Amino acid sequence: MSSDLGRSRKFRGASVLNKIDLSKTIGGVSLSQLLYVVLLSVVFLYLLLPVIFAILISFNPSDLYAFPPDGLTLKWYQAVFSRYSWVSSFLVSFQYSILATIIGILLSSTAAYAIGRFDFRFRNLLDAATFLPLMIPQIILGLALLLFLQHFGLVGNLFGLSLALAVYTTPYATRSILAAMNNFDRSTEEAAMNLGADEIQTFVRITFPSLLPGLLTAAIFSFVVSYSNLQIAVFLQGAGMTPIPVRIFAQMQFGASPVIAAVSTINIVIVLLAILIVERLFGAAEALGYS
Repeated sequence: MSSDLGRSRKFRGASVLNKIDLSKTIGGVSLSQLLYVVLLSVVFLYLLLPVIFAILISFNPSDLYAFPPDGLTLKWYQAVFSRYSWVSSFLVSFQYSILATIIGILLSSTAAYAIGRFDFRFRNLLDAATFLPLMIPQIILGLALLLFLQHFGLVGNLFGLSLALAVYTTPYATRSILAAMNNFDRSTEEAAMNLGADEIQTFVRITFPSLLPGLLTAAIFSFVVSYSNLQIAVFLQGAGMTPIPVRIFAQMQFGASPVIAAVSTINIVIVLLAILIVERLFGAAEALGYS
């Protein structure tokens, strides 16, 4: 069988698409621009409609998930911040997310530096291994981490949960740091060393400042991933230490409430702020290595 058999086939809709004259204008706007705007609008609506729906519900005075809202109120947000259980969950989530971010960055920067700088026997294996936490279903990963960490007494406490989530953040952080390393011009290091700087001085004054945007981006992504994780947090949570995603999930078992919509909106704002910081400081595409 010829290896070119698949390549000789054409897309069945190609003949139809070729007949469309994209140079035509409608109301002074070209057909290509119009299609571009329509497609972008559809994609944004598909992505943002559930988020917009949750936000609007959180301001609705009704006790039910009624849409469209009958008016505007902040009483559900007041209810969130007046309950100790919700505030405690927010604080717990911030604590383990920050700790998981620190651990994840230490692990990921070490792995990324080794992969990006050195050529050794198991380099490709290490590179592939950094993807494992993404390839394994989170529910399986959570169970495996539970079985492993309970041997060290690390289940049901903040450090154990942070350690488990640090494993899950490793792929995101490693890719961001590797992207920064790939964009780094190593000739600046050689210039510094030619001018008399030793390896430590070169790393502190040249390499580390250049990689800092990648490290900060990796830290923000790690925080977001840790903060919003449910599956691993369910297995590793402890008494009096309920993460915010787990509390939302538990509350949903008793029925929908606008309070949950208010909590979800607060979480959406936290995540969007983190993404906005990355975009404004470094550019999301550059941070992910797509440029």
